[in-house]
Amino acid sequence: MLFGLNACLDDHTSVGDKELSEITITAAYDTLTAYFGDEFVIDHLKVEQSGEELPLTYEWGYGSLNTSGGGIADYPIGDSLRVISHDPQLRHTFRELGKFGLSLKVENGESIRFKYFVLQIDTEFSEGITILSRDGAGKGRLSFMKALTKEEMNAGVESSFRTDILETINPGIEMEDVTDMAQEESRLLVASGSTGRIYNMDARTFDVEGMTSFQGTYPTSSFRKFTGISTHNNMYILSDDKRAYVYDCMLDELVLTSYFEDIEVDASCIGNKPVFVNYGNSVLYSPASGGLYESAGKFTPFDIHAVCFIGTNLYVVSTMKNSPLQVYLASTPVTFPNPTVLQFYISTEAIRIDRESICVGCSESKCVFYAYGNAIYCWKIDQKLPTEPYITVPEGMEITTLSMDPEEKLLYVGLYGKNSANALKGSLYIYDAKDRDLISTYHHVADKPVRVIYKKRV
Repeated sequence: MLFGLNACLDDHTSVGDKELSEITITAAYDTLTAYFGDEFVIDHLKVEQSGEELPLTYEWGYGSLNTSGGGIADYPIGDSLRVISHDPQLRHTFRELGKFGLSLKVENGESIRFKYFVLQIDTEFSEGITILSRDGAGKGRLSFMKALTKEEMNAGVESSFRTDILETINPGIEMEDVTDMAQEESRLLVASGSTGRIYNMDARTFDVEGMTSFQGTYPTSSFRKFTGISTHNNMYILSDDKRAYVYDCMLDELVLTSYFEDIEVDASCIGNKPVFVNYGNSVLYSPASGGLYESAGKFTPFDIHAVCFIGTNLYVVSTMKNSPLQVYLASTPVTFPNPTVLQFYISTEAIRIDRESICVGCSESKCVFYAYGNAIYCWKIDQKLPTEPYITVPEGMEITTLSMDPEEKLLYVGLYGKNSANALKGSLYIYDAKDRDLISTYHHVADKPVRVIYKKRV
């Protein structure tokens, strides 16, 4: 969103035919980022005069960003200008979040020049890679590495993780028996197993604004995994009591809907829609308006080993009951019509994927990445299951979580070195998903990683 709008007012009536000393303002950046509560400094401007060097006066102000036709309006301040400084170098602490128009007016008595900027006021934690991890007792830790601004990258700032987010932002709060993490718009959610609790945070700041335990209402609730958003923007959650609960992120309320009361589920898959699996019956379920879609008998001849979304379609890895070398690979929408058979073949060896495999779908490459042993495999959906690893991690490292960046170009691999002498035994490896090159490694930045996400700006 780079732009620089300049305006100059000349008044020849007061100076006759004298050539005016016109002002030029040059800025290294036209889109700026400030952090809430931190002093923001602009010192990269160059102000020049074409003629006589006259005394200059400055006025800095800002207001809501004025847009027009999907772009920036000619005058980008959408409300009354709030004047914040008259100094050549702006130094100001902003205490509101959002995107604004920033204005600089410079005049020398003969001419006036305006310079406009787009100003994004964020928190330090507004966007970046977030790791939820747990120590041996299940106590949660949040580690965060912010996305660098263009100014920071040009200045040579190196990315690094902060591992003290929870105690810094929420002193006195401990997260118990953490099991999963998910972002839903402005909310960052962390689930707890044994306490039946959901920690509900402001995604921009990590402030814990709710930490309700629902075991008073549902005594057997023990949350294992966030599964996805319903049509009413509520979060479905898989519980160890084999129930699928619905959590309202804004009202901080939990419900067991009537159509799930008599259904038992063993696993779930997050993606386009919430999907749940009953392994014993080989049945898939997905919420519908006022009820459930279910696969009924479509997969009952098979043992389901894994389910994973790519885009809006669900991909199912299964083998024939009592004949584990007969592999059945299929895809289906969440309404579960007759599945599309992708592959149906007899394997020469046991497949290297099971119900404990962590799976993530990639629309970019039309494949499913999944963990098995200390390796990552890549199943191209138009082919048979792979027999050789796509990526092998170092010996002694356990793969505990797998995810991708929002553009599905990078593979985030959370690793745990049980025998490491370091207090923090968790690491993050980042691979190029297409050519499997190891791009970055961040050692000892977490306890045992539970979930890695790219926390988006909201």
